[in-house]
Amino acid sequence: MWIRFHILKPIGLATARKKKYNLRYSGEERAPYRGPFIIVANHQTAVDVFATGLAIRKVVNKCPMKPWAKVEVKEGKEGLLGRLLWHYLRTIPIDRDAEGEAPKAIRKSVEYLKKGQIIFVHPEGTRFLTGTLGPFKYGVANLARAVPAPILPVGIYRREEDNGIQVDIGVPFFMPDLSKSAYDEEDRPESAICRYVDTLKNWSQHLEQDKKGMKLFVKMIELVQQMFESFGESSYERVFRMASQADNEYLRDKVMELLPEGWKKVGSREEADGVSEEYIAWRAIVRAEQAAAAESGEPEETKARDQLS
Repeated sequence: MWIRFHILKPIGLATARKKKYNLRYSGEERAPYRGPFIIVANHQTAVDVFATGLAIRKVVNKCPMKPWAKVEVKEGKEGLLGRLLWHYLRTIPIDRDAEGEAPKAIRKSVEYLKKGQIIFVHPEGTRFLTGTLGPFKYGVANLARAVPAPILPVGIYRREEDNGIQVDIGVPFFMPDLSKSAYDEEDRPESAICRYVDTLKNWSQHLEQDKKGMKLFVKMIELVQQMFESFGESSYERVFRMASQADNEYLRDKVMELLPEGWKKVGSREEADGVSEEYIAWRAIVRAEQAAAAESGEPEETKARDQLS
């Protein structure tokens, strides 16, 4: 059992009920029975990781959840709560100023997945404004390419009616097969590994994500790790760079499906500023139309929806 989470859970549940957070969630029944799986979520608040942990606490009761987190969190630059969660959750550190951090994080993640644990990643790398989904970094896409593990998409946002935190759990999925061009050099060790991972992944898609099925995922990840080691350090590192921009967009679309109507994908924080203002203005118009329709008893208008498209 995960002792730290059990100690923090009552405190977290009490805090989640406070007006400042007012946590609600949906889709928790879609999560696999237990790890190993990878959570991919957008980043909206300082408590996204813990809010998600509470949303799927029946799963997290059985196995630890290990989040990726930038080292600034440990230093307290993201607030006291973030620093406490760093120490209690035993995060996987990401030093954005150091070289080769993603492969190190992936290697640690594979170790944890092999133990039947859960990996949590914010691919945006930082918080983005309401109404916007930032570009995804390559780390989690490379991890998803390296192991035949389910990916659980999560959408996180502040509700309009009370500014509370909403966590929506999506349907687990698997990365599509790599294109044939990725296997063009048959003698490359990483090509052999990726073919092997894709074969296991295609077979595992038919497994039930129950207790027995998740144990089989552990066995498959063990086999993949053994293959990594048999080909040596250099091929191990190259496998962790196999993801493409299309993979990033595939993951981002899965998270986007869980966010409210009107949200947009952006390419930078600068672009997010204008889009967020546009979204907030659009939502104000929608609320006014809904209020007018409710007062008149007529069907709601959809003019504001057209204005944002």
